[in-house]
Amino acid sequence: ERCVNSILKQDYPKDLIEIIAVDSYSTDGTIESLKNLGVNVVLTKEKYPEGKGKAKWLGYQKAKNDIVIYTDSDTKLIGASWIKHMVKPLIEDESISLSICRMAILKQDKPINRYLSYIGTDPFLISRSLDPLLALNKLKLIDKGDYFIYKITTDNFINIGSYCLAAKKKALDKIGGYTHDVEVSYLLAKNNLGKIAISKNATIHHLISDSIIRFTKKKYWWANVYFETQRFNREFTWMPNTLNQKIKLILIFVKNFSFILAAFVGVRMSIKYRELAWLLHPVMVWLTSASYLLSYIKNDILKKTRKSDIRTHQVSLS
Repeated sequence: ERCVNSILKQDYPKDLIEIIAVDSYSTDGTIESLKNLGVNVVLTKEKYPEGKGKAKWLGYQKAKNDIVIYTDSDTKLIGASWIKHMVKPLIEDESISLSICRMAILKQDKPINRYLSYIGTDPFLISRSLDPLLALNKLKLIDKGDYFIYKITTDNFINIGSYCLAAKKKALDKIGGYTHDVEVSYLLAKNNLGKIAISKNATIHHLISDSIIRFTKKKYWWANVYFETQRFNREFTWMPNTLNQKIKLILIFVKNFSFILAAFVGVRMSIKYRELAWLLHPVMVWLTSASYLLSYIKNDILKKTRKSDIRTHQVSLS
């Protein structure tokens, strides 16, 4: 209700807005609440939100208008002009495919949520994700007044995330719809559609997590989902293929587990933003890296070892 009400309060022509919620048969009253708010509820048996045939893809298929806005149920649009700010660059510039916004930092939030609102939902991928690169001032942006422009290519590929973005439906049509957030970024870049706008005036409040432990468990759970199913049948994968890519990935893990560099970044950014929550940076980088490494060991190394043991046992029996 918090999310939907922030949409209903927008100063935007109501006949131009349709709200679609894709739900996998919730039993906690969510469906009834959505229908009472006038939301078009699409039901699916699919468990996960991302992937062809899954929630975000279905929402895109059902959408009738020229611009599709994605947001999560744990977000709130800040201000009544949010939609106007988000669609402005898409209307002004034909070559822009996506418009995104930043997360608001609220003092009443717990430190973990404030930190993640700066760095984004994946502390491990700080060198390949939009939110941390913006927070660390690592991107060369073109200033267009009310928004910045950045061009994503396959050479400088970064993940834009999907917690809140506006996209031209015709751009998504060219890449087969909205599948995974990373896959969308990559396919847009591959098809020379990677020009994105970053609004200066639109923000959302995202309830990412209120607990370091719960956040780490969720990252481990998502890592298992990725290694078990999501990395297959995709054009883009985070898994290294060449020796050079493997060395780079190993160096990232070494750097993250060493704690020193992340601690330096955390202290520097806490001073820059006058925000103590940044001191969580080395801890969160370490925990997220450990979650991914443990999931990889579980799903690749241990499973392959078990399969090899089974084959050896079968040969010895025969």
